[in-house]
Amino acid sequence: MLYVQVMPTIKVEKQSPLNPAESFKRISNLLSNDPALRKLDAKYSCEFNEQDLTGTAGGSMFKAKMAIHPDAVGSKVEITVDLPFHLSLVKSMVESTLKKKLEEALA
Repeated sequence: MLYVQVMPTIKVEKQSPLNPAESFKRISNLLSNDPALRKLDAKYSCEFNEQDLTGTAGGSMFKAKMAIHPDAVGSKVEITVDLPFHLSLVKSMVESTLKKKLEEALA
């Protein structure tokens, strides 16, 4: 019998009145410099593609993808986080923290 463990995934979307370039700047700054994110995982690192308005972040405990899309009223921020199966119990806490951080960064 074959067992496949599916990683719990969190997808957070946030509308922003900011233009896509400004949203990208703020979110990439948040992901690069937030001390709480750095404390979560010693192997935490980020990579960004300013031209495509995308980025990735990750470490030994999670992987995340970010994309900023132009929108009629500004931009739309999408962040998708894949957690290891053993962290599925903290999925809602991670999601609420991420939403709060996005709200602060885009205010």
